[in-house]
Amino acid sequence: MMTEHGHIEVRDVSISFEARGASVDAVKEVSLQVRPGEFVALIGPSGCGKSTLMNAVAGFTMPDSGSVGVDGVAVTGPGSDRGVVFQQYSLFPWMTVRKNVEFGLKMKGMPASQRETQARTLLGLAGLLAFENHYPSQLSGGMKQRVGIVRALATSPQVLLMDEPFGALDSQTRSVMQEILTNMWQRLRLSVLFVTHDIEEAIFLSDRIYVMTARPGRIKAELKVELPRPRLPEMMETPQFAAMERRIKALIREESLAAMGSELCDGGLAGLSTEVGPQGVCHVL
Repeated sequence: MMTEHGHIEVRDVSISFEARGASVDAVKEVSLQVRPGEFVALIGPSGCGKSTLMNAVAGFTMPDSGSVGVDGVAVTGPGSDRGVVFQQYSLFPWMTVRKNVEFGLKMKGMPASQRETQARTLLGLAGLLAFENHYPSQLSGGMKQRVGIVRALATSPQVLLMDEPFGALDSQTRSVMQEILTNMWQRLRLSVLFVTHDIEEAIFLSDRIYVMTARPGRIKAELKVELPRPRLPEMMETPQFAAMERRIKALIREESLAAMGSELCDGGLAGLSTEVGPQGVCHVL
C-alpha cells in the first residue's frame, strides 16, 4: 500500500564549499522530488555532487540558496523522519545486532518490550533474526549493511536516504543486497533517495533516475524506469534494460569527457591558449 508521507522536494538548491582557499560550486540550482513511496536514484560522474545533495536532504549540509523539504516541512537539520545509510557500516561494535537496531528506539524512549518486538520484526524481514545476538565483528560485510538498513528503518522514518550503501561489497554480495533491499521496499513502501555510481544498480532498484552533470552538479536528465515489479535479476538481460543502460552510459560519458576536457584546459596545457570543444575535447587555439 502506498504511503501518503515521505514527499521529498528539493527546489533550486545550490551548495558551495571552500577548497584551497577558493569557493567551489558543488551543486547548482538543482530541483528534484521523490514522491511518497517512490524509489529514486541519483547518478552521475564522479564528483558531481550526489553525496552533497544527499547530505542536504539529510540535514547535514545547509544549502547556500534554495530549499529542501520533507512533507512540506523545511529541512533545517537531521531528524527522525529521515533514516540514513552510508557506505560505511557505522555499527556499534560493543552492541549485539538487536541492540544496534534498538538504539534509536531507546533514544526515543520506547519501552524495552516494544523495542525488542520492533527490532525482531525488521530483522526477520531482512533475514537476520538468527543473528540477533551476534556482534558486528561476527558478521560479513553484506550482513553488517543489512543491520545498518534495519537500524535506519527501526524508527519508522518517512524517507530512507542511502549513499552508495553497497559500494564496498563484492559484486555477488551486492547483487543479493539489491534483491533484499527491493523486497524490503516492496513490503514497507517508504520513500527512498538512493545515491549510486552503478548504472545497473540504479535501473534495477528505481522507479525514476536523475542523471547529474559534472561539477557543478545540475540535473541533466530525469528517466522513468518502466520495468515491472517485483524486480528479478533476469530483467538485466532484457533489451529494455540494455537500452536504458546504454542511454545512461552515454549521458554520463558525455559529462565525464566534458569534465576531463575542462580540467585539461584549466591546466593551460603548458601555458597555451585552449578551449573545450565538442565531446569535452580540449583544443589548442
